[in-house]
Amino acid sequence: MIKQIWLKEIKSELYTWKSTVWLLVTSLLFSFTSYLLLTNKELSLLDQTELLWILSEIIIGVALLIITIDASSIINSEFEKETAETLFLSPMTIKDLILGKLLASLSLWVAIFAVAAPYIIVASSGTDLALPFLFFVALLGTLGIVGFIGIIFAISLVYRSVKNTLTTSLILLLVFSVPAFFSSTLKNNPVAAWFSIIDPIDNIFSSLDNILVDYHTSILQNLNFIIPLSIFCAIGFISLWIAVKYFKKQGVIRSTQ
Repeated sequence: MIKQIWLKEIKSELYTWKSTVWLLVTSLLFSFTSYLLLTNKELSLLDQTELLWILSEIIIGVALLIITIDASSIINSEFEKETAETLFLSPMTIKDLILGKLLASLSLWVAIFAVAAPYIIVASSGTDLALPFLFFVALLGTLGIVGFIGIIFAISLVYRSVKNTLTTSLILLLVFSVPAFFSSTLKNNPVAAWFSIIDPIDNIFSSLDNILVDYHTSILQNLNFIIPLSIFCAIGFISLWIAVKYFKKQGVIRSTQ
């Protein structure tokens, strides 16, 4: 059942004109960013590694935004189209539904990464950073995205509304995104420094800065960023587990009591 749900969602995710437009816009955005980085007089004065770091921020930021929008509707659409009850009358469990939808959302991330990979390789030409750049964007992006998907799916099972889930998820993404762009001076504040440690997006950007600018390209040199991201990923799954328990208690159709 997991495979069937995954394949069903893949067809609707990647084989429709809407998905084609998403990937086309993503490609155009990466192309526009690369063009600006290479031709803008002020930006072209930056070191190549600084340009790579800016490109990495664009790739991760775009991926997080698209995945957030997609994950907010992928489960809730079943409730709003009133197909959820029919699904659960079939030999399928809530676990099958969630894992199938999770694989579909991750497949979208794989498609976005595939679009971004040529830009990463071309932008890294002349350096030894192409492989580390590809590897860490894949690793850090996957950890962050899986954590966000877990939390968004949890919100979906509680709200069962695309509008409410999308609004809450975008606010959550904004809360984590803004501190990631704080200057190093602002991060010296104790509260900002503490939040920076647990902020998944800040950890992704800081790790990429550590790799692309400081040339710390081993996993051991980035464990202080990978570990908080892994914890965030675990929190996403714990939140989802709690939401599943709540969903089972409420039933497919909410109790009016």
